[in-house]
Amino acid sequence: MMDDFLDRLNLSQRKAALWDEGPLLVLAGPGSGKTATLTTRVARLVRNSENESFRILCLTFTRKAAAEMRERLLSMCPTSSGRVQLTTFHSFGTDILRQHGSHFGLSPNFEIIEDPERVRAVRDILAADTSFYTKILSAEKALGALDHLFQRAIEDADIPKLMRDPDAAAQLQRLFADYKQFLKTENCVDYGAILYFCEELLRSRPRLAKQLRTVYKYVCVDEFQDTNLVQFRLLRALAPERDANLFIVGDDDQIIYQWNGASPSRINELAKHYDLTSIQLPENYRCPPDVVELANSLIQHNSDRSPGKRPLMPMKPPTTQGSVINVIAASTEIDEAQTVARQVATRLQTGSIPRDIAVLARNSKLLIQVQGALGAVGVKAHVQQRKSQFESGPMRFIVSCLKLAAVRSDEELVSNVTKALSDSIDTEIGTAEVIELASQANGDHLLALSTLATGNSGRFPVELCDAISSLVSGNFEGFLRTGFGYFDDREHGSPDGTERFAEYPSERQVWRTVIGELGGESEAYAMTLGQFLQELTLANKTPEPPSDAVRCFTVHASKGMEFEHVFLVGLAEDQLPSFQAIKAGDSSREMQEERRNCFVAITRTLQTLTMSYAHSYNGWSKTSSRFLREMGLDVT
Repeated sequence: MMDDFLDRLNLSQRKAALWDEGPLLVLAGPGSGKTATLTTRVARLVRNSENESFRILCLTFTRKAAAEMRERLLSMCPTSSGRVQLTTFHSFGTDILRQHGSHFGLSPNFEIIEDPERVRAVRDILAADTSFYTKILSAEKALGALDHLFQRAIEDADIPKLMRDPDAAAQLQRLFADYKQFLKTENCVDYGAILYFCEELLRSRPRLAKQLRTVYKYVCVDEFQDTNLVQFRLLRALAPERDANLFIVGDDDQIIYQWNGASPSRINELAKHYDLTSIQLPENYRCPPDVVELANSLIQHNSDRSPGKRPLMPMKPPTTQGSVINVIAASTEIDEAQTVARQVATRLQTGSIPRDIAVLARNSKLLIQVQGALGAVGVKAHVQQRKSQFESGPMRFIVSCLKLAAVRSDEELVSNVTKALSDSIDTEIGTAEVIELASQANGDHLLALSTLATGNSGRFPVELCDAISSLVSGNFEGFLRTGFGYFDDREHGSPDGTERFAEYPSERQVWRTVIGELGGESEAYAMTLGQFLQELTLANKTPEPPSDAVRCFTVHASKGMEFEHVFLVGLAEDQLPSFQAIKAGDSSREMQEERRNCFVAITRTLQTLTMSYAHSYNGWSKTSSRFLREMGLDVT
């Protein structure tokens, strides 16, 4: 059966999938079949070692990608579930801290805090010594600096080397140390601290790192070009030997997260640390030949590419049905949006469905303009906006109750629960009532909430009383099943057919997706409450776009996707490339990243690519993007 999967691969893919020992870099261009290559290789390693106990670690960047790879891997090799750890960097780091964070004073049920809690923590630190923190203007700006330090694995002693102003450096140095100490004292971490602490732990505890290397004989990394420095250093701690069994999949032409710490130099650094062999997958199975030609013409203008890299090879036959490439020149951004909207409407009238079509732009402002123009011609459009937290009353109630079950003395969580309740049901229970009753019950606010709910049984839904009682007794699965049962029934039973709880249906589907990515209910609900909350916090809360809407994404959000028909708007100077990139200069790292943004956008195309620009944006005259000319297109 494994031979069947290998036979489906081309020669380059097959060579990579058959790789055994030592470090390998797979330079996988867009649409080159990298996922099939990686999963086939992992399945083969498992099949060839059925009597051995080592595990394979596969790290990627999104839960969605990990879940898709896991599903594909299980179809190839059903026995792989116990042998392969397929997860994100942050979930892996969280797991390490859960098991070994006691070296830092962290207990396994540590909380992962989000922006509101982070801002409050930094404000408290700054307020404790206002005479010292004179250079730090706000907690929000300070958090940006702290995130930068976490992403780049900067140690306290090195902060003065990064800044010209010694007073500002001294203040940031102390704030960083105080913030890290706050996290450890309060038994919590934030998103950036997870990998920072994990890397520090493995570096300071070499025996632990050695133990992990014994468990994970092979390490695989997908989308390596997106790694920041702390992720790279974590990888080095896991696999430090020059001949390590490291299987790296990446593409330096698709580095578009420099603002998040990714760098073109990271792929080059691999060769400094490892006896590296490289295999390129230049075959493109996604895009029409005309689009591949544009992509090759564009990206060759970047100087920071891997040396000797071959152009993409189109594997699709040329189309015989109309033009693949279309360029729209408009007078203003309003005219551009309206022209794109009319073309989208025409395509929908000729047989395409909304999910076939995507509108991409460098920034969301242009997408909102197009969304309005599409609405004016009767086409529903959805602008994707990332969400890190649930917003509907029922979902906030569910999550807040789970958090209160983990930290029963937290008065702020009580307030969150009661506010969510008031948004979800007609009966209100006041925060003060819960706090007062809890003072008589050893500070157990969850027990107090349950007592008050039961005492108001005539007005308080009995299902939610039962749900909270389950949580008090430690049965969070029972709480979830009963609580969701109540809200689902009310949503489906709305007499006029309208949504009773705004945002709840889409967020409920997000919840189902998250549970699926955790391995389904049987695995997710078998976790401890602390572990479940950690994984829930790390999960993306962004709902899927409606199936009946044209999808509008920023280029960054479209990464890893593909669409039948792509409309790339705003291809003008100061838009794509951005003003900042133009100011930095044509050979700057900023300009090269903007070119990669354009490269990523056009290579999302399965059938047709329409690019547009206007001669005026916000009343300012603009010229067409240099990237259009670099693609060899005749524009003014």
